[in-house]
Amino acid sequence: MTNASRLRRANLLAWLAIAVAAALFIVQSRGGIGAPSSEKLAAHASVSAQQAIMGSLVNGMNSPSFQTAFAQQLSTMQGQVEALTSVDEPGSELATAALLARMGARDRGLELLAGLQNRIDTGDVTADEDFRETLDAVTELVDATAQPGARGISDEACAKVIKAMGPTGKTLVAQAKGDQEELDRLAAAGAVLLVVLVLALLIGGVLALGGIAALVVFLVMASLGKTKGIGAMDELWSHVYAEMFAVWMFAYLGLAHAPRMLLEIWEGYGNNVPGLDFRLALSVAATIAAAALALWWGTRRGLSLRSIMTAVGLRRFVAMDIVWGVVCWSMGIALLIVGVMLAMVLSNIFGDGHMRASHPIQQMVEDSGATGLFLTYILACVCAPIGEELFFRGALYRNLRQSFGRWGAVGSVVIAMAVSSVLFAAIHPQGLIFIPVLASLAVAFCIMREWRGTINASIVAHAINNAVVLTLNVLMLRG
Repeated sequence: MTNASRLRRANLLAWLAIAVAAALFIVQSRGGIGAPSSEKLAAHASVSAQQAIMGSLVNGMNSPSFQTAFAQQLSTMQGQVEALTSVDEPGSELATAALLARMGARDRGLELLAGLQNRIDTGDVTADEDFRETLDAVTELVDATAQPGARGISDEACAKVIKAMGPTGKTLVAQAKGDQEELDRLAAAGAVLLVVLVLALLIGGVLALGGIAALVVFLVMASLGKTKGIGAMDELWSHVYAEMFAVWMFAYLGLAHAPRMLLEIWEGYGNNVPGLDFRLALSVAATIAAAALALWWGTRRGLSLRSIMTAVGLRRFVAMDIVWGVVCWSMGIALLIVGVMLAMVLSNIFGDGHMRASHPIQQMVEDSGATGLFLTYILACVCAPIGEELFFRGALYRNLRQSFGRWGAVGSVVIAMAVSSVLFAAIHPQGLIFIPVLASLAVAFCIMREWRGTINASIVAHAINNAVVLTLNVLMLRG
C-alpha cells in the first residue's frame, strides 16, 4: 500500500468516526430514539420556553401603549399559539389555553382542555391526581375569564395553577379574578420586552446592511487573491485534524453524559441529587476536558501543540479581533435572512413537526439562580464559541479544504463551508427546519476564517451572537 493510499484510508476512517459521532449527537439532541408507540404518554403540567416567551409578548401587546398598534397582530396569532401544543407532550394544552384566554379566544382554550380531559378519561394519556386537580383548576380559571372577577375562585386553585405554570399561571389568575393592577404590571413588563425586541430588530437591520457590504468586499478580495485562506497545506497531516474532530465529538458526548448517568445511579441509592448549578459546572468542565482531550490526541499523532494552533487558525488575540468579530457577525445576520427563508420553505414541505426552536439552555435560564445564570453565560459565550470554532472552523474546516484541494480553491472552499456548516447546524437540538438558520451563521464564520486566516474573529462573532441570544432569552423568560 502506498503512502498516499494509507493517508486516504486514515482520512476515510476518521470520517466514518465523525459520521457515527454526528449520528449519536443528533439522536441525543432530539431526545433519543424514543419509547415504543404502545407506551402511554404521561401528562405533565409545564410551560415550554416558547409558551413563556409568547406569554410575555401577548402581555406586552395588551398594554395600553401597544394595544391599538398590535390589535390586528393579536387576532392573527391564535394559530401560532396553538402550534405550541404538542400531542406528544400532554399537558402543554394548559399553557396554550391560558394564552388563548389572554388573547380573547377563551372558547378555543376550553376545547383544548376538554380534548386533553377526554384523552385522560379514555386512557390514552396517564395523569396522576395532582395533574388532574391542576387541569380542573386551569379549566375553571379559563372559563372564569368570560366574566373576570364575577366568580368566586378558591385560593387553593389559584396557588396550584401558579405553582405549575409560573408567570403564565399568574397571568391567568389575574385575568380570571379581574385583578387589573396585576395585569397592568405584567403588561408593562411585556411592553418593555417588545421595545427591546423592536430595537434589536432595528440594530439587526443596520448590521445586516453592513454585512451585505462586507460580503461584497470579501468576494472582491477573494477574486483578486487577497484573502489569507488557511495557510500552507500539508496532506501528510490532514487526516489527523479529522481524527481530532471525531475525538472531540466522542469526548464531549461521553463527558457530558457520564456525570448524568452517575447522578442517576447516585439518586437510585436514595441520595440527594446536586442542583442545577453543580450540573452546569460539570457541563463547563466537560466542554473544556473534551477540547483538551482532542488536542492531546493531535499531539499523540505527532503534531506539536504550536503547529496544531497554527493549522486551526488560533492566534494570540488582539484588539482588532473584536472589530473583525463584529464584521463577521454582521455577515452572519445578512446570511441569516437567507437561512430564515430556506427554513420557511422546509417548514412548508415538512411541516412544523420537524422543528424544535427551543434549546435546552432556555430551561437553564428559567430554572437557574444567579450562580447558574453566570455559569450558563460562561458555557454559552466562552466555552461553546472557543470549542466549536476550534474544531468546526479550525480542525474540520482545514481537513475538508485539504481533502478537496484537487477541486481547486473555489471548489474546496464551497465544499468545506457547506459540509462543516450543515454538520454544525445538524448537531444542535433545534430540529431539521432550523438547520438553514444555524448553517447560515456558520457560513459567515467560515468566510471570516478564509478572509483573515484565523478563527479569532469567528470566536468573537460566535460569542457575540450567543451573548445576544442568551440575553434576549433572559429578558423574555426572567424579565
